[in-house]
Order: sequence, then C-alpha cells, then structure tokens
Amino acid sequence: MKKLCFIALILISCTSVINAQGFFQFHAGPAFPSGDFVGENYDDAIHNGSGNAKTGLNLGVVYYSPLKTDGLSLLLSMNFFYNKLRKDYRNYLRSDLEKDFDVQDITYSKYINIPIMAGVNYKIPVKEKLAFYGEGSLGFNLLKITKYEYIGGDSDYFEKISPSLKLGFTIGGGVLVQDKYSIGLNYYVLGSHKCKYHSEQQRYNNDTVIREDKFEKSLDIREVTLTIGIKL
Repeated sequence: MKKLCFIALILISCTSVINAQGFFQFHAGPAFPSGDFVGENYDDAIHNGSGNAKTGLNLGVVYYSPLKTDGLSLLLSMNFFYNKLRKDYRNYLRSDLEKDFDVQDITYSKYINIPIMAGVNYKIPVKEKLAFYGEGSLGFNLLKITKYEYIGGDSDYFEKISPSLKLGFTIGGGVLVQDKYSIGLNYYVLGSHKCKYHSEQQRYNNDTVIREDKFEKSLDIREVTLTIGIKL
C-alpha cells in the first residue's frame, strides 16, 4: 500500500510540472533480458532465481516537460515488457513432465513487467536536426508472472503467482533526429522479486495437494532495450 501511494505521489508531482511545451513520445523495440533473468539454470528456474527468459518486447510512453535550463527536461514514463520462457527450457520442461506424468498439455508462464518511473533527460544538440541525449529514471516496477499449469494422465497441476511491486531504475541515451524521431538504448533494473504463489496438484487417486509458499530465491529482473521512438 505504501508503495502504491508513492507511485501516486510521483504521478502528482510530475503532473504539477506539465507545461504548454511538454510532449509525449511513444517507443517500441526488443527487450533483451540480462543477468539472472536470462540465466539458463533449468533446476533453478523461476522459484530459485534463474529466469530462463527469452528476448521479448518493450512498448512505452514518456512525457517530457522542458525546464528553464536549456536541454534539460523532467520525464514521466510507463513501460510494458513481455518475455516468454526460453524455448530450450520449455522443451526441457515438457520432456521431463512427459516422462514423469504422461503430460498432455502445458501452459507455460510468461513475464510481464510494468515500470512507472520519473526522472530527467538532457539533450545536447550536434547539428540543426541532430542531437544526443541521456536520461535516468527511478520508480516502481510491477512484475506479473502468468499462470503455469499442465494436464497429465497421472496428475494435473496449477500454479498462480502473486504480483510483486519493487523499486527499479533505468539509465540510457540515444540519438534524436529532427527533434521528433529517436533511437534509444536503455538498461532497466526492475527489482528483485520474491513472489508468493499458490499451487494445486490433483493426483490420479483424486487426492489434491495444495501449497501456499514463496520463491526460495528472489528473481532479479534486468532488461536492455533498443527502441525507436516518435514524438506524438
């Protein structure tokens, strides 16, 4: 609750600096997981800190509010990250389940991250229609890992993971063309999440095993993005 209130405070604070010269920018591009988030340790997958995440998608919108200092702006951003599990890990998991539980169908988890951040942007003109920029932001990231379930001949399993909200930040920079188009490279550190989860396993004899627990090790979310942006 305190974290949600802090996000609201960020939004209110940034809204107060909106002026007539402010503008929105939309950007999109690939999201490359890094560090433990892309870790290939199958045995430690998800619950034990190894994300096994695949290259995904980043969509975002940023509001820039220029300040009196030339080239300096405040910014407020919201991004959406979507990453599936790596194909080799999915194949490994299916092979293991087919061997042990005669699995017929699997719904794999997917990662959704929604960071909301506030920060500053500094633009350095190079030529009339070309400029470099650098920026940094701080805020909160909401992690949602979608459900995981399988249907097998001997056992059915369902797992629901609770959303997690953690501090995060980003730094980056890029090139601005004609004061409208941008090519940007950003590094996002989106928090270490020790999520709670609820699981149910229905066995062939109709016994149901229910478990409420949390990850053994925090899942560290980090992404690198390469985006193309356009001033709206």
